[in-house]
Amino acid sequence: MELKRQGIHRPEQTIKLRSTLNTILSMVTSVGITHKRLVQGVNDANFDDIEDSFQYQSALQSKCDALVTINLRDFENVDAGKIEIMSPTEFVNKYL
Repeated sequence: MELKRQGIHRPEQTIKLRSTLNTILSMVTSVGITHKRLVQGVNDANFDDIEDSFQYQSALQSKCDALVTINLRDFENVDAGKIEIMSPTEFVNKYL
């Protein structure tokens, strides 16, 4: 609503974004997180950004093969043996 008010709403971009996201969602599974993992995420000193910690805990809980992020630095302190942290480019090159 605010974007429309400011005159910068671009429906064609929304359509393209939805198409792109639907393509990605057809290749992956969305996962949730338990209370226990939320607590672990809040208290994980390996992360400065708690949102990243929640993403990591959710991926571990769901036994994901990889966590894809554009901010590899945010995950450099995690145990690499638990889950592969990779960039979108690395994911595409490896799996597509």
